[in-house]
Amino acid sequence: MKKIMMMIAVATVLFSCGQKQDSPATTADAATDALGGTMTSLDDKTKVIEAQLKSYAAQDTTYAGDGYADNIQLYFPSDTLVDIKDKKAFLANFKDQYKHWKDVKFDRTRVMTLKLNNGEVWTNVWCVMLAKGNYTGKDIMIPVHRAMLWQDDKIVRDIHLYDTKVVEEEIAARAAAEK
Repeated sequence: MKKIMMMIAVATVLFSCGQKQDSPATTADAATDALGGTMTSLDDKTKVIEAQLKSYAAQDTTYAGDGYADNIQLYFPSDTLVDIKDKKAFLANFKDQYKHWKDVKFDRTRVMTLKLNNGEVWTNVWCVMLAKGNYTGKDIMIPVHRAMLWQDDKIVRDIHLYDTKVVEEEIAARAAAEK
């Protein structure tokens, strides 16, 4: 029995010696990583998105889409096609959504801007949207993730990633009520 235990111990040591150990990236490695970069929540881009969330929750009809480019491309989660292709349509959609919800709150909000070594700058939002449906009367909770690509200090792409089931239910209830 001692011999078997000794053979297992020796085999384990030999096997583990042959395994590559993970180590932190060096500064030189990090600089050559195209998707590496820096992350902050204290920059002006983050503040633009935080202000947008506050405007949405307050149902602020004066919101002017600060930070959005005239040629913004907005993607909703239902497909991979561009759903909105300009700032005018973006603002109309933004303000039309107020008809669906009341008592909007964003909880556990995290907004971070990522400056990648390849030159891309993205601001990401993670939060939970809480509201009451104006047409269904349901209390809703939507875990939200959004990723926004910046060019020349304007957002040119806004990608929404979340389950749309409760949004679609509210839109259908609104359509039925407006008939």
